Amino acid sequence: MVNSYPDSLRKLILAFSKLPGIGEKTATRLSLYLLSKPDLCEVLGDLIKDLPFKVKICKYCRNFSEEDICKICKDNQRNEELLCIVENPVNLAKIEETGIFNGYYFVLHYLLSPKDGIGPKELGLEHLIWLITSRKVKEVIIALSPTLNGEATAAYIYKVLQDYPVKITKLACGIPMGMEVQFVDPLTLKKAITSREVLKDR
Repeated sequence: MVNSYPDSLRKLILAFSKLPGIGEKTATRLSLYLLSKPDLCEVLGDLIKDLPFKVKICKYCRNFSEEDICKICKDNQRNEELLCIVENPVNLAKIEETGIFNGYYFVLHYLLSPKDGIGPKELGLEHLIWLITSRKVKEVIIALSPTLNGEATAAYIYKVLQDYPVKITKLACGIPMGMEVQFVDPLTLKKAITSREVLKDR
């Protein structure tokens, strides 16, 4: 069906189809909608074009930021003894929404997945260790989703950190097995943080 459209429209549909969670039907609907909204096309075009140049990775926590250091890492009112490890910026934002955590973060951006070519090297754990030692962190909270990859990554991080003088905890089991953190309701996530399970005391 896509082949019956003009070339520029067909290319846009195919580009949208490459985005996660968007199939051909949704891509077609979005493209046809944009066709009738030239002003929106212009705004979106500028935003998308500038995105890779404006959004950086924070040099401390590796969260997304428009500056070298993100707003959270600049906040000296937070508890520097607490460090929460999350998979991605989406999960970081989800934990921030609970309003219960006042420490700092470390964003992995990946979970261990050998079939996708993601091994220990991609997790940036050398940077994590530097963060722990430079900030004199006393507790590391492993806040990864209880999926197969999440559990494997959590176990690997525990192994790497077990010789360091830090308390290691992980989210309590209120989160159903297999569910990603970003889809957990705020109340359950709050309880999972406050009732976190101790893996290793200092």
